[in-house]
Amino acid sequence: MAVAAIARSVHVPSLGIDVEPAEPLPDDIAALVLTSGDVLSGVEARFATRVLYSAKEAAYKAAYPLDGEVLGYEHINVDLARREAVTAGGRRMRLSFCTLPRVVVLAAAVNG
Repeated sequence: MAVAAIARSVHVPSLGIDVEPAEPLPDDIAALVLTSGDVLSGVEARFATRVLYSAKEAAYKAAYPLDGEVLGYEHINVDLARREAVTAGGRRMRLSFCTLPRVVVLAAAVNG
């Protein structure tokens, strides 16, 4: 599977994409990824932690070129229902995602 996205940098300063298998995330990895600030509603339950994982990966890929900060999962809060992510430094991202045939998440950094 190949995925590409383009946007004018004046509107979207950075993009991040992550692609994962459409399978539940193993419980031991989910325990590392899920934090108290995350919201999993709005996604089929069996894929929720996989989409969360992928959203945090995509958000990191979008944020790093702009902020130059190495972020752990605990530094990114994701609200799947609102389709947004926010880093500990305040960088906001809009999220778009699908769950089949693969979990694909696009994180688009928001200006301002």
